[in-house]
Amino acid sequence: MYLEEKSNVWQFWGTFLWGLVIIVLLLLGQVLPIWLYLQFIGDAPESMNAFIEFLETIETDAFLISLSAIGSAIIVVPLVLLIAKFKRGSNLQEYFGFYKISWKTFASWMGILVLLLVFETFFLGALGVEETPSFMMNIEFPTIYSMWILVFAVVFMAPLIEEVVFRGFLLKGFSKSFIGVSGAVVITSALWAMMHMQYEKEYVLVIFVVGIVFGIARIHTNSILTPMIMHFFMNLIASVGLFYEKGMV
Repeated sequence: MYLEEKSNVWQFWGTFLWGLVIIVLLLLGQVLPIWLYLQFIGDAPESMNAFIEFLETIETDAFLISLSAIGSAIIVVPLVLLIAKFKRGSNLQEYFGFYKISWKTFASWMGILVLLLVFETFFLGALGVEETPSFMMNIEFPTIYSMWILVFAVVFMAPLIEEVVFRGFLLKGFSKSFIGVSGAVVITSALWAMMHMQYEKEYVLVIFVVGIVFGIARIHTNSILTPMIMHFFMNLIASVGLFYEKGMV
């Protein structure tokens, strides 16, 4: 069903070039909300160099991390949909796989997610890696509100934007080119893993494997909702684990 859809999509070069634009939009989308927030509170850095130096400090601030993720999703997701719509003859429902899934399909892939998380635990344990990445452990929560804002950003907004970009736009376009479906799954998983270089290399490898599974889920169910829901639950479990290790729950 995935390969028989009639919607026109950007082929390899269109997907590649627009993908570069989307990466730039992702970076700007993460920075712009923070800049606007600093302007709003009247604490904007006096120069671009000062702002860049400030950005290097936000990775420990739960509120600013959340603001970056939420703002990026609000800005980038509509633009990615618009880029897909630019392709003459495209159909957004088919392009991104906005289709419902059955409860049986949902249960099956949630079972696969559980197995994936078990694999992750044993794999990281065998390598002697801490259960929670140091990047996450270094995040500070000055108020209870910052905790809940981070949950919203990490559990809902981050999976939304990442699935729309990687298992939506990029996977669809590359799979319709000479790369083929299998190549598209591998490439988009690698790109997705590279977007998480703030984690230790062992976690980046795990993220790559998770991306492969998410890509397969997208193809076999013909719905982006499958990997998106799996992504939601995976991030929720990671968030609960973080709060537990930090003694917040």
